[in-house]
Amino acid sequence: MMKATSTLLVLIPLLCAACDPSEGGAIDFSDIFGGHHDHGGPSDPHDPPEPPGTGGAGGGTAPEELLRAIAMTRAQRDALSDAYWEEVEAETGSVTSVTSGGGFEDEPDPNELILSVSDIAVLGCGIYPLRLPCGGHRTLSLTLPVAYQQVGVYNFDDPGLHGSVTFTGEAPTPGSDSCVSGGGTMIGSGTLEILAIDSAEVRFRVTAGSPSLNSDVGGEHTAPRCP
Repeated sequence: MMKATSTLLVLIPLLCAACDPSEGGAIDFSDIFGGHHDHGGPSDPHDPPEPPGTGGAGGGTAPEELLRAIAMTRAQRDALSDAYWEEVEAETGSVTSVTSGGGFEDEPDPNELILSVSDIAVLGCGIYPLRLPCGGHRTLSLTLPVAYQQVGVYNFDDPGLHGSVTFTGEAPTPGSDSCVSGGGTMIGSGTLEILAIDSAEVRFRVTAGSPSLNSDVGGEHTAPRCP
């Protein structure tokens, strides 16, 4: 199990936006390490670290096929979060968690669609929280309101499109499972182009202004929709 060592700089954006990548400020980590850098740890900046003895929601079930891209609704993601924290509480006897949308004027729409794409196959419909291994990996998540769930081109700086990036750094020594990790909600310039979308999958293209982010997750992807 990877133990990620986050710096105070990384923790600032994690704490600024309590539950939703659509809210709060963050530092742009897209080029902070130079070259090939990726975001790891939780699937968005508000997901919790993994406590000892837990393996994420759905622990004990047969492992699912891991993918580079998936699409799930906010309601599906919140259900995974609830199951995860229930498991943590059952194992530890206590838990401190955040609830999606708590404290905001407008509750997030459960029908929002979260598109996630990573540079490696680590994504799954039953995986929460997401953790990237050490080695310089990155995952981009983009949350689309219902109005954007159709063919079209959407700018990263569009206030209706909310994004987050998570990363891991290189392991300090070969074979180490401890490395810098973190994330943020400022993903820089770029576009999301929805090429096709139906009840089974979303085909989309990411074009990021950051060369390193674009190198890792840019291009055309097909994300199966979680059932």
